Amino acid sequence: MFTRWQTYWSALFFVLLAVSAGIAAAELGSGARRGATLALAAGLAAWYWHEVVRTGRALSSRAAALPSLAVGAALWTPLLVLHWIFQLLMFSAYHLACSAPAPPRRAVPRIVAVSALVVATASARYGFQPLNLVFYGAVTLALGLFVAMTQAIHEQSEQRQRLLEELEAARGELAASERRAGVLAERQRLAREIHDTLAQGFASIVTLSEAARAQARISPQAAMRRLEEAGQVARASLGEARRAIWALRPEVLEHGSLGRALGELATEFGAQTGIDTQAAVTGGEHELAPEAQEALLRVAQEALANVRKHARAHRVRLTLSYLDDATLLDVRDDGVGFDPAAPVGNGPGGGFGLAGMRERLAAHGGTLTVEAAPGQGTTVAAALPRSRADAGQGR
Repeated sequence: MFTRWQTYWSALFFVLLAVSAGIAAAELGSGARRGATLALAAGLAAWYWHEVVRTGRALSSRAAALPSLAVGAALWTPLLVLHWIFQLLMFSAYHLACSAPAPPRRAVPRIVAVSALVVATASARYGFQPLNLVFYGAVTLALGLFVAMTQAIHEQSEQRQRLLEELEAARGELAASERRAGVLAERQRLAREIHDTLAQGFASIVTLSEAARAQARISPQAAMRRLEEAGQVARASLGEARRAIWALRPEVLEHGSLGRALGELATEFGAQTGIDTQAAVTGGEHELAPEAQEALLRVAQEALANVRKHARAHRVRLTLSYLDDATLLDVRDDGVGFDPAAPVGNGPGGGFGLAGMRERLAAHGGTLTVEAAPGQGTTVAAALPRSRADAGQGR
């Protein structure tokens, strides 16, 4: 890839080459040396354009780049012999030696080769001078250390980038897994809800209808009673279906607060069941994460479903309390209650309801407490800790 920095380096090369060729041509005058200098400079420019700018072959870290670099060195060497000014191109030469994404142990020999070429041509022009050897040796060492440092930084940066990408991928997979788990849990809840209510209701309707058909000729009055019973079961199943559909509506939280949603839930529950149902909010209301709001709303729905099925209550109270470090939801009824220590079954203390509530709250670090006794009603208390994100939203 031809990066922006490589574009700058290429521009620098062509500027240095043009300046060097102009100065050399002016000082060499008109003659064979001047013509050879311009021809070699043009050839070097064409080589750089094709091998570096266009194809990038000379920038490769593979062995295939060596022939290309050798051609470039073959064009540059006579220019160094013809005029010292072409030593300016050593900056671009060092860049080519260092630009390949190779380990330092591969880049350092290229740097040494560039320094050796400059020293050799300078010695050919002016004779061997120890100071030149010391100077270019120091440049070689400095560039070698620089390449090692930049390469290490580059490798660490790439490794960090890979780790960040892996972390983002892991987060995405975790979020997808949580969504799948949530969907699966909701499907299980719906399956058990349908089995416990609608499926049993439909089975009763079928049984009563068959009984009415069998008694139609023998006892029309008995058949009518069976049909009336089937109608009652059908109406009850229709109410359960409507309740289940309402429980699935996520938009109840999109157009208002959790307190308002609980108020609507209490109003609708009271209208459907005839039970005195009220909802109240205490404490300074603060923003909750959407997932936390939905969890508490589902807990309220499940608790009311248990009241409908088992409690035989006359009054239900929902209380949403906002504390500094937590959000509490209490659903209290004055029904028949139950024994929490009794074996888990299909009663008010067993089945999927309470287990589902506990799992839903546990997913957000919350807890569920049930206080009940036979004949003394039931209180379902849900508690969700206030997360830092929630605290930030509430400011």
